[in-house]
Amino acid sequence: MTGKERVLAAFEFREADRVPRCWGAFWPEFRAEWDRRFPGRELMRHFGNDLDVVAADETPWPTRAGVVRESGGDRIVRDGWGQVTRSRPGAPIGQVLEVGVPDRIDPDKLAFDDPLQDSRYAGEPDPALREELFLFCKTGGPYKRSSFLRGEEQLWLDLMDDPGWARAFVERVTDHLIAVGVESIRRWGMQETGIEINDDVASNRGPFVGPETYARVFLPPLRRMVRAYKEAGARFVMHHADGNVLALLDMWIEAGVDVVNPVEYRAGMDAVAIRARYGNRLALVGGLDNCGILPRGDRAEVRDHVLHLLEAGRGGGFVFGPHSIGSDISVDTLLDVLEWLETHGRYPMRPRVDG
Repeated sequence: MTGKERVLAAFEFREADRVPRCWGAFWPEFRAEWDRRFPGRELMRHFGNDLDVVAADETPWPTRAGVVRESGGDRIVRDGWGQVTRSRPGAPIGQVLEVGVPDRIDPDKLAFDDPLQDSRYAGEPDPALREELFLFCKTGGPYKRSSFLRGEEQLWLDLMDDPGWARAFVERVTDHLIAVGVESIRRWGMQETGIEINDDVASNRGPFVGPETYARVFLPPLRRMVRAYKEAGARFVMHHADGNVLALLDMWIEAGVDVVNPVEYRAGMDAVAIRARYGNRLALVGGLDNCGILPRGDRAEVRDHVLHLLEAGRGGGFVFGPHSIGSDISVDTLLDVLEWLETHGRYPMRPRVDG
């Protein structure tokens, strides 16, 4: 079977030939070690990746992006969100100097670049890749993209000081995102797969804003996004959000979300428990703990974790994978994971036997 067929079966709560896999991203350090040990062996193909995501340029002002100046080792850059950042060679992150919308201007007067301009969609996926993998296109979501424009702390202040303005601002940002998402689905022919909404709304402890605030401010535009994407033909809508989003899952399902990712185990998101709770109302992508269990590299612990997660795949509804594979995970540990996936992750799945 192709990866596309495997993931489709999972999202339709059917069993394929094996539990499908989505490996996210391999960090450069991991790739370098892999290439040193296995030159010429392509990582994604070796580990059997079945799902990937492609994205248009959804930024409000791509025409404004570029280098502002370079001086004394500092590099000042403006991105398409209007953020101006200062960075230095070797620094892991830059310093934000300006945000795109520093003042509470009338949201209706926010003028963004044309969401239909051709340059946004220059990264059309390879047709061969589309036949091999299940591909989602992608846009951001109401919370995170609004915070890109205002700054996250300032957005929290907006919600407290002027909730009416905050709601109107989020809706305006969402209008732009919807236009890019609908055009991505149309131009790239993503109707038979669908679209991911990428909206990191939580820490490991829970959502950044309370459920009542989320329901009042961010759920209505999310509901509009999902409806617009499905009206554009998207078969599935996946919501990506790091952290513990258990308090939001019922709202997302009500809004029409079909799939959630990355189901971070370290944040209390146990894929097996979530599948038991929601059954065939919600499919899951992720679950593998890339921050605690895999970096420790304890073979018995990793094996137990993999076998536990595979239980979420009984009857479909689950795509196995981490958020990403970093430099703190050894190649040998990931090869162990692959061994157990090959041994225990094929349908029909055998009853689990511990030990």
